[in-house]
Amino acid sequence: MESPRLSILRHKLLTLLLALVATASLGGSCGGSSAIGPEVTLTLHSIDEDLNDILVQSSARTLIVNASFTPGGEPIDPATVSGVLHPWSGGADLPLLIWSVNTEGTIGVAFPGTLTPGTWTAIIWAADTAGNTGVGQYSFAVRDPGASPPIGSGQQIWLDFESDRDAVPGADFPVDLESFGLATAGDATGSSAIVAQRVVDAVVARTELAYHSYDPTGMFPVDPVAVSFHTSDPGAGDVTQICIGGENPGGTNAIGSILIDPGNANRNSVECSTLPPTGIFPRELLIYQGQANFDDTFDPLLANPVGSDPLDPIVLAPGFDPGSAPSEQVERYDQIDLGVVRYADALGSVVAHEAGHALGLVAPGAPGGGLHGGLTGAEFSHDVNADGTTSPAQNYLMKHGGKFNFTRLAGLSGQPLPYFRPIDHAYLRDRLVLDGNVTMLIGPATVTGVTPQVISSSMAITVEGTGFEATPSLRLENETFTYELIGENLISSSEMTGWVLTPQILPGDYLLILRNADGQESAFPGVVTVE
Repeated sequence: MESPRLSILRHKLLTLLLALVATASLGGSCGGSSAIGPEVTLTLHSIDEDLNDILVQSSARTLIVNASFTPGGEPIDPATVSGVLHPWSGGADLPLLIWSVNTEGTIGVAFPGTLTPGTWTAIIWAADTAGNTGVGQYSFAVRDPGASPPIGSGQQIWLDFESDRDAVPGADFPVDLESFGLATAGDATGSSAIVAQRVVDAVVARTELAYHSYDPTGMFPVDPVAVSFHTSDPGAGDVTQICIGGENPGGTNAIGSILIDPGNANRNSVECSTLPPTGIFPRELLIYQGQANFDDTFDPLLANPVGSDPLDPIVLAPGFDPGSAPSEQVERYDQIDLGVVRYADALGSVVAHEAGHALGLVAPGAPGGGLHGGLTGAEFSHDVNADGTTSPAQNYLMKHGGKFNFTRLAGLSGQPLPYFRPIDHAYLRDRLVLDGNVTMLIGPATVTGVTPQVISSSMAITVEGTGFEATPSLRLENETFTYELIGENLISSSEMTGWVLTPQILPGDYLLILRNADGQESAFPGVVTVE
């Protein structure tokens, strides 16, 4: 049953929309042009529209609402764009800051403050040059995270390229490069060591790009995640170590293997096990042999590996200038450079993906308890669509590994480098609260009465108020004891009952607290006494 408060809110919004439609019609007729106003579509933090139903929003992070416009008859007038955040609790609307408007009809708006936990609706208006007005809405829940956010600040990831997990003494990673023609065993020229360092630097740069600055849409400013990457042990603090090197000792061709760490609960994990294998296994990139972009990149190097060509010390020397070098040197320089860039982009995408698992991506299930990660099988804790399907065209970084090929990993043939789905990025920026209690968007409940207020024996009590929905839970609590009532029964949006069994509760004065199905709570302003 719908609460009266929610009915009133929806009535107000409907009235507002009807008024805007009327205004748009008048504006269109006065201007002598089409009376069809623009269509306004909103998203939150660019998150896919099919993920917005029960999105849970942190109360202490910057809110970014994105609006797109489809003109009805005339171009959008950017000067008319305005917006508010409307609280379902009935408080005052809060203005949105319009920080970007372009002529193609896309804007970004922000509320850089703290929102009170509850349910909110973002509303944005825009008119075209003829005065026709359109409006868009996006509702979301705000919840207190209750503890430190998953990422917070200070999380460090040690990418350990010096790890040794095979039977051969020495780091595994330089040996991996021999399998791709990027190194030669026993290279006395030092060329292999130079290329190895370049690859390491490029892998780290590619990983940092995914977390700190990559926006394939080109619409938004740099929005870095508070995670730092290191190639040596950073020492004290929150450090997750990921070993990189060798082939998968588990006998599979998985390039990376790190289990999801929900909520980044273990901020000091070590991903370097042999059995079961955890970490990154670069030699397994050989599974992409036979694919055109892979073979075009590495076949020339396998035929003439780094360290075996007399030109290598020349083209790898500091200060080498391909712009003034002979053609044969330029050809060798380009051959090695292409191998380094593509190998590092592909491996760096794997590293960024597996680091995401170590940080808590992707929580299985739908928001607010999950991030639309798959529930079973190969798709478990990887990006899926809201309906569970697995084939979005976008090159999302947290897809299951089986969805990638070398072209997608390295961002070739028109593909962007794999990037975080907006909802994953919002999680990494601590803008989401994962709360499985939130299963719907409803208004706040208010408890106004309890009968009886003095409980001397086991009995059902009646609770009165407003906004009760979907059988709330009831509890009695004081400084020393919390008691969950049993047998709650929702009678209407303003009345419910629940049982107190006195043998299970200590005598004393208690607060009675009602929790609705969306996680919002209301406490009876008086006390309930158990004798």
